[in-house]
Amino acid sequence: MSAKQFTMRHLFPCRPIDTEISFSEDTAPKWLTSEETVPGSTMDQRWFWQKHVLTLEVGESIDTDFQRITRAA
Repeated sequence: MSAKQFTMRHLFPCRPIDTEISFSEDTAPKWLTSEETVPGSTMDQRWFWQKHVLTLEVGESIDTDFQRITRAA
């Protein structure tokens, strides 16, 4: 079974070109998965990753404070 695929786009682009980033559940940004944070710290986003992002169906989106994450596959 292949990993879930996602795209992420900044909600408030600060550059002339709004860049979309693609990643899988295995290559997700560390800030989103909290791979290198202390559980329960103010930087710990693992609850959002595990309970919200990973539960998205294909085509569904969810917003962080600054990003829109969409499940692509």
